[in-house]
Amino acid sequence: MLADVAPLYSASKRANWGLGGILAVQHIHTFLVHPGKATGKAKIVGTTVALTGGMFDLLNGIYAKSDTECDVDITFSPTADGRQQNDCRDLVVAYLSKPDLPKGRKIAERLAEHSDGRSGLGLLFLIAGKEGRDHKIVLSRFPTDSAIYVDETPGTLSVQFLERVFMKSKTSYKAVLYQHSSLQGGFWSGRAIDKQLNTLSGEPSNYWINDFLLSDFTTTPAAGTRRLAIALRDAAKKAPLDIKQELTAAGTLASGLAGQRLNIDDFANRLGLSDAAKSAIKSELRSSAAAQEVFQFDVGTYKNLVAFKSVELSNGALLTADTDKFDEVFEQEPVEGSKDEIKFVTRGQVIDEKLKTAR
Repeated sequence: MLADVAPLYSASKRANWGLGGILAVQHIHTFLVHPGKATGKAKIVGTTVALTGGMFDLLNGIYAKSDTECDVDITFSPTADGRQQNDCRDLVVAYLSKPDLPKGRKIAERLAEHSDGRSGLGLLFLIAGKEGRDHKIVLSRFPTDSAIYVDETPGTLSVQFLERVFMKSKTSYKAVLYQHSSLQGGFWSGRAIDKQLNTLSGEPSNYWINDFLLSDFTTTPAAGTRRLAIALRDAAKKAPLDIKQELTAAGTLASGLAGQRLNIDDFANRLGLSDAAKSAIKSELRSSAAAQEVFQFDVGTYKNLVAFKSVELSNGALLTADTDKFDEVFEQEPVEGSKDEIKFVTRGQVIDEKLKTAR
């Protein structure tokens, strides 16, 4: 039944073999998870997935692609009193120390406890492997519906049931990746993706990240937006006029990205910036890796740092307005007979006048 999905992952199979020709994926367990929050805990049934066949090809592909597909950095949260301990991390590390159904069921029970009716019935997959010295695990949740499950034998998960679920939702899932060489000191940070979203924001569901995984985004919306705003503002101060104009135009349009999850490279690509403008922004970052950190764009933080746009003319005039409204406040038109001059036109009532000191 899953023959049609195998070609999707054939290119990744070679990359998913460990040292000495040993398959990187070593254990796969799956559990049917009913929402248990405020409804009482339902019995969690699970099974082991064989490391061959069409279903394995699908899950093997998710495991192999997780290195690039999971692009939202998350971190397990410490306890309320600041201790480096996390209940969900403890379950993940215990499972990786000896992957089996009982340890995996503990993770599935935690997911049930933090899932309500809105998240519905789902299949949780635990895909564990070794890559060199590193332990690696991908936790993935696929949606399903109770209508499929009522035909099944209570207390079991059949392969036929799993295949029917996958044929319905094989491209709609949540996943999180953890990888480290040390089970004791590592596994505090991971990366997530939520392919069940219909928005451009790419933000994983709160119940999945905050409640089930007991984690938070590594780069907060305020911190990520602040880094972008400062880099954009400072680059515009130093750049040649043509690049300055390009950057200020991008700054004016930035508010349209409100709520979206992106990194600084995404910002530059979505607004169609030239290579020179992209380089100007990156030159203001502490490292090239900072351009790859994903965050949620916070309009409030952005406007606090890039509130006004100013244009200085050769005749000494300085035109200033809110960044978002500059092009509405000042109409611009080329001066006839001149290649470089622009005429700015505006109108309004005088509500204040100021004399400012030189800076």
